[in-house]
Amino acid sequence: MPELTRRSLLRSTAALAALPAVLLTPRPATAQGGGADAPPTWSAQPLPFTDATPVGVVNMGQGRTWAAGFTLRLEGKVTRFTPVVAERATADGAWTPVEAATEAASTVSSRVNAIDAAGPGDVWLVGDDASALDGRIHTQHYDGARWSVVPAGLPEKAESASLLDVDTGSGGTWAVGVAQIEVSRTWNEEKGVWITESRQAGIARHFDGTAWRDMPLPDLPGDLWYLNAVQAVSFDDVWAAGYDGDSGRPLLMHHDGTSWRKVTAPGVTDRPGHAQGLAVTPGGEVWLVGEDWSPADGTTRALVARHDGTKWRRTAVPDIRARLFGVTPVPGRGIVVVGQTLGERREAIAWQWDPAVTGGVNGTTGGRWTMLGLPQPAGTGRPETTENTARAVVADRGGLTVLGTSAALGSEPQPFAAVRRGGR
Repeated sequence: MPELTRRSLLRSTAALAALPAVLLTPRPATAQGGGADAPPTWSAQPLPFTDATPVGVVNMGQGRTWAAGFTLRLEGKVTRFTPVVAERATADGAWTPVEAATEAASTVSSRVNAIDAAGPGDVWLVGDDASALDGRIHTQHYDGARWSVVPAGLPEKAESASLLDVDTGSGGTWAVGVAQIEVSRTWNEEKGVWITESRQAGIARHFDGTAWRDMPLPDLPGDLWYLNAVQAVSFDDVWAAGYDGDSGRPLLMHHDGTSWRKVTAPGVTDRPGHAQGLAVTPGGEVWLVGEDWSPADGTTRALVARHDGTKWRRTAVPDIRARLFGVTPVPGRGIVVVGQTLGERREAIAWQWDPAVTGGVNGTTGGRWTMLGLPQPAGTGRPETTENTARAVVADRGGLTVLGTSAALGSEPQPFAAVRRGGR
């Protein structure tokens, strides 16, 4: 089970020499999901950076797609984080760097944790500033003409903080994350220093058109809880998800246009686990993904749940040891989730759940999961010592785009992009 500490919140890792860009090793194409003209196939699309961790991908409209992440490098004893943003003008086009996004953040060493866009004139990147561990929160905004850095501020008595997700659209612009908040401070006369005790608690921000405003959350018990996903159905229907360390269970919160409240969802928040991502379908359904921990043997399975506007319902998943990081709606075809298998081999995965296809899973009825055969990046390490992870996915009329990382033992993560076209 994950334990979030200040060290992991603002972790510094020495950057190694750049490795060759990972290649994709596809499996034989299959006709899963069908298709009028041709079976769906995967192909690799090289990204214009190495030693990087991609964190998100968004449709910009008119066939354009943007991806974001961060690189890091060691400068003396300080690790500098630099945002990387790439653009693809068409579904089959090449990824090119968006240099202006990097230049805008060059003075704040900002790590990027998430990207979202309401269109080509409203793009947000959120993250933190880990250069000197001073805890500042920085966001970046693109208005269609230029990039600007927008401070988000720290909560009262916070030593540091990080925004972990952002959502912008008709429901406004929201961001959520975690802050390390001082609980007590005592002076150590012998050492001549202040000794502080702190706790980590979730935070929420809303952009009012001019500045980020703090949106108070319920005060939960325990020293560790946070929010790492947010999605707005409308201005008075906003969902956030994360982890409650006090109970060791997924955490759900809802904003009704006035205030936030904690939500109890049988089958989701009453079992050990962790919520990682949220997505909203065009019809207003909210989907949650993450991981579910078995109290019996400690194994991990994928967590998928759906809110139909009335209540949350857990969705049965394949009986495979796995965790999920991203989810996207596929118009008329359910959802696609991405993540990683667990065990001796850690492979990137993409699954599609289609409510229109009969045949359940694990004894259930209605809908069907299809393994999409995501090709594994082939890095420089042996398969058994290489960890592949699919971190983000987006769907458009032409198919799917998946971003992830491949990390050989002892090396920096290398980014990869895989695109699935054809079929349905």
